[in-house]
Amino acid sequence: MRNRILSLIGLAAMLVAPSSASAWNAVGHMVVAKLAFDQLDEVDQLRLFKLLKTHPHYAKYLAANKPELVNEAEWATMRSAVWPDWVRPRRKDNRGADVTKYSRGEDHYINIPIIAPGSEEFFAGKTLINPDVTNIQTALKNRCNDIRTRNAADDDKAIAICWVFHLIGDIHQPLHNATYFSSDKGFVTGDLGGNKFGVREGTKKWKLHAYWDDIMGVDRDYNDDSQGHQTELYKTALKVADRLRGIELSETDRDKLSKNTTFDSWSKEGFELAKSVAYQKSDGSGLMKAVETPLDGMIPDEVPELDEAYVKRARETAEKQLILAGKRLADRMKLLLNEK
Repeated sequence: MRNRILSLIGLAAMLVAPSSASAWNAVGHMVVAKLAFDQLDEVDQLRLFKLLKTHPHYAKYLAANKPELVNEAEWATMRSAVWPDWVRPRRKDNRGADVTKYSRGEDHYINIPIIAPGSEEFFAGKTLINPDVTNIQTALKNRCNDIRTRNAADDDKAIAICWVFHLIGDIHQPLHNATYFSSDKGFVTGDLGGNKFGVREGTKKWKLHAYWDDIMGVDRDYNDDSQGHQTELYKTALKVADRLRGIELSETDRDKLSKNTTFDSWSKEGFELAKSVAYQKSDGSGLMKAVETPLDGMIPDEVPELDEAYVKRARETAEKQLILAGKRLADRMKLLLNEK
């Protein structure tokens, strides 16, 4: 009977989806898109722009609320990276099926298990990733194939471009490549990529996933699509992108760029960073101990505290990941836009 129960627990873990996970917020995704856009030559920028203009939500979203004096091609490209989060269903959503039908919740992540110390025996022999469920790696392969398919309609290619821009950002957020499992109550089916794992920095408490999403700049209201708010996000993203251009990658990271060229290899990088940085104690002595987040959403006071060393390492890791994402996205789009 006990084995039967554990098998059911394992099955539940396979099916759990981090529905609220967005991987970076709009700022992070816009930064990746801006870095990539600036690495394309004018011919490829124009090819990209022409395809994006056929998108079914071009006027409604991609080109909407453009800040003054911003190039339309640049703005549509940056918005394309946020579009897959915009189409997610919301509470009290009145935008209609024409928007939400494009949502692909499971495409944003992959739940590679990280087992808490002392829980290894509890999960021994259990399958925690369902190989039949789509994930970010398979989604990226499929959307790239959509773009390179010769007889595909331009609007379908435009939709696929938005997904590639977004998911290459997602796959470089460590917590979209891992899920923390523990035999403790509340974590036997995983922590939804850090969405059930509470942390605090000083007096402010966060879900771990949200902490990493906001690390480059807070989006105060993801549902606010007004021109004023979008101008604010654009300015923040531009400032971050300009700062990141001044950061020189280490020899190790340059080596990653040359050797790790597959979606699987990028995901493995993210998983290792989740284990060695995101879930790691700041002194490097092991994984943080999770404290269950109550069902009412309140994060208890006894959650792990993020000290100065953790905050510094997390920020440096996020900066590096955004730089890698921008370079890899640009390289991938150069290939896709020029295939004959």
